[in-house]
Amino acid sequence: MFSLNEQKAIELGESGERAVREQNEYDALQYAEYLREFGQELLEGNLENDLKRVVISLRNIGNKAIQKKIENVASTVLSDLKSLSEAAIDKNFSNVMWSFSKATQEIGKGAVQFQMLEPAKLALDTLKIIGLGAVEKKMEVVTLWTTMSLEEMAYLANRQQLEDLTEEAKEAREEIIEYSEDSGFITREQIEKYPQLIAQTVSQFSELQNLQPAGYEARPNEEFTEEEFFEEEGEDVQQEPETKATRKDK
Repeated sequence: MFSLNEQKAIELGESGERAVREQNEYDALQYAEYLREFGQELLEGNLENDLKRVVISLRNIGNKAIQKKIENVASTVLSDLKSLSEAAIDKNFSNVMWSFSKATQEIGKGAVQFQMLEPAKLALDTLKIIGLGAVEKKMEVVTLWTTMSLEEMAYLANRQQLEDLTEEAKEAREEIIEYSEDSGFITREQIEKYPQLIAQTVSQFSELQNLQPAGYEARPNEEFTEEEFFEEEGEDVQQEPETKATRKDK
């Protein structure tokens, strides 16, 4: 059963997705704004689990906007994720931060795939903020996932021959790694090994193939597709993401 807050976030997200499908940019932007405002209310009320559903709904709108190549909506969603994630970092919400990182990763990879530079750069900036914040708050899984996401974006940008974006992604990842090592947190070796561990683990489960890191598996998950995994996440929002990610890391 969804809570009333989760149900509200679901309805706002579905309305936003429908607006994108109908090429109604104004309404899509309005629903993204409603979700941002609602997310802010949930942050102020320390309702972390309910906030996850807001992140998922924003992600769904952003991904649909990428598919429909509505750049303004995609950029707005990423800006909303950025502002909400900064507040969530301050509150040390480690579980929802993994959702923020995954949402930004998915939209960012799609933006790179379609060579939509503004949302792609916004995604990089947001991942960098999430990664540095995760190191500061000692969020291990979020740090590992975010550095992997930046490596994926660098890989995909290089394949698209987007040289500046490739370098920006590499620099952002390197900054997080250096900050982590300087802070005595996660080592470079652990960070560089993480995508390989994820690739080896999820290759054993067909339902998790969309989690394969780009560039690490035999058939890279480079094409931007509907995310079946995240649809499942939306149906089971109560699952603890830190725990699930930690299982993948073992």
